Amino acid sequence: MKKAAALGLAAALCAGMLSGCGGTKASEASHSLTVSAIGGSLNYLPIYIAQEEGWFKEEGLEIEEVLFTNGPVQMESLSSDGWDIGCTGVGGVFAGVLGYDAKVLGSSNTDDGTQYVFARNDSDIVAAGTGNNVLSDQIYGSAETWKGKSILCNTGSVTQYVLIKMLEGFGLTQEDVEFIAMDPATAYSAFLAGEGDACVLTGSGGTFKMLEASDQYTAVASGPLVDSGLMCSFVANKNSYADEEKYEAMKVFMKVYFQSMDWMKAHPEETKQYCVDMNDENGSSMEAEVAGKYIQADRYYTLEEAVSMMEEKAEGSDETVMDKNLEGVLDFFIQVGNYSEGDDERFKGHVDAKLLKEVLDASK
Repeated sequence: MKKAAALGLAAALCAGMLSGCGGTKASEASHSLTVSAIGGSLNYLPIYIAQEEGWFKEEGLEIEEVLFTNGPVQMESLSSDGWDIGCTGVGGVFAGVLGYDAKVLGSSNTDDGTQYVFARNDSDIVAAGTGNNVLSDQIYGSAETWKGKSILCNTGSVTQYVLIKMLEGFGLTQEDVEFIAMDPATAYSAFLAGEGDACVLTGSGGTFKMLEASDQYTAVASGPLVDSGLMCSFVANKNSYADEEKYEAMKVFMKVYFQSMDWMKAHPEETKQYCVDMNDENGSSMEAEVAGKYIQADRYYTLEEAVSMMEEKAEGSDETVMDKNLEGVLDFFIQVGNYSEGDDERFKGHVDAKLLKEVLDASK
């Protein structure tokens, strides 16, 4: 866990006292939030850039960052009101809503472009070739070669979802393999050290380094190949969301976050360097070329797209696009035993478009 406090409020107060300026006091216009995220992730990058550029400070918002290695662990800190708003993957969304009654405020980006399943080149999985999986003819292996294999994978997360989807395409379940629970960074290191027959990675935690080592490892499946349809979202602490001052601060946060993503699209080279810097600070070095691939692997949503997903009905359904997407993934987790029957009903009503809609309306 890493904490970093932005001192924008103190700087603004000092500047005001030194200059003797009149007008509205900084303390009257400022807000503060504790923001959680997954260190080194694509949905943390807009926050990192906004902090470095001083955009939160310009809007009178003081940010304290709390970084985690995965979504379920991130949500555990809600038991002590550890943060106000967070950026997380679908595993964090379900853990937050079902465990702590958190609110889902919208989505930031797709989350399937960096999820890969790897096997060593000398594995019988690779030797079996492609064409045996009903989800994609580009997935390697066969039901016979995957049975009994030891697989390093994070539990209760998008990596597990991708793995289970891939196995389902072979007519298998998680019970047919040896599932070894590890977070992506640990799985990467362990796989390099010779542990496991396969590993499932996501984000910058070794994914692109493994892709570059094609002389040793083969990407046997991926999020897009199994049609995961996953996305990263904003989750709010229910107590903070009900607090009027925190609610207003969240609106400022969202405004800056989406403006940061607009800047990123217009400044790809600067964004690439910020991504390198972010990962260096997170303890995982990344070359500029790899950072460019990482940023392009998933797509950031515009503010309009994020709101639209929470308002427009999915084709052939009475549910919104976002509700149907999330509930579909949750149903899958219930089927494989990660969650219980009835959790799908408990999840309903936790996606709330109100705040993000207000941010969009104010921007017009």
